[in-house]
Amino acid sequence: MWMIPVILLLLLVGLFVVPVMILRGAVDVATPATWKVPGAALRALGLLAGGLALGTYGWGLVHVAGAWLDAADGGTSSSPPPPCRDHLDRARALQVVGYDVDAVPPGFSCELIDGASVEIPVVPGYITPAVLVIGAVALVSLGASSRLRSRAEFVRPSSS
Repeated sequence: MWMIPVILLLLLVGLFVVPVMILRGAVDVATPATWKVPGAALRALGLLAGGLALGTYGWGLVHVAGAWLDAADGGTSSSPPPPCRDHLDRARALQVVGYDVDAVPPGFSCELIDGASVEIPVVPGYITPAVLVIGAVALVSLGASSRLRSRAEFVRPSSS
């Protein structure tokens, strides 16, 4: 269960980092002067996409944390854990001996008596593909921005 503090820390950091990245990217994209500087528009797009990717990933972690809180609640109806009981048929739910959470990709799984692990769909299916696609846009944009800026520094117009 060492993963739970990591997930909570990631969520806490994300609460501050994601809005800053999204706002900075959106403001830079909307500023006309940005479009005149080589690579600045791509940098702004990269910041905006990076913030959206991190926000989407954080949304997946919120689902995992919610399932974990539900499973760790204890009490008279805590065995099998509610997320496992809600998503498995009764026969398999009675075989549950524990649960596990994953941060990458966000997920929650129930562990059975025979050692098998069953992934429970507590995280919406669009989270991982969206994070991968939007994250790729962010990385490509930031990489291209860096390349354009370095090229612009070395290519100076000759004065005649």
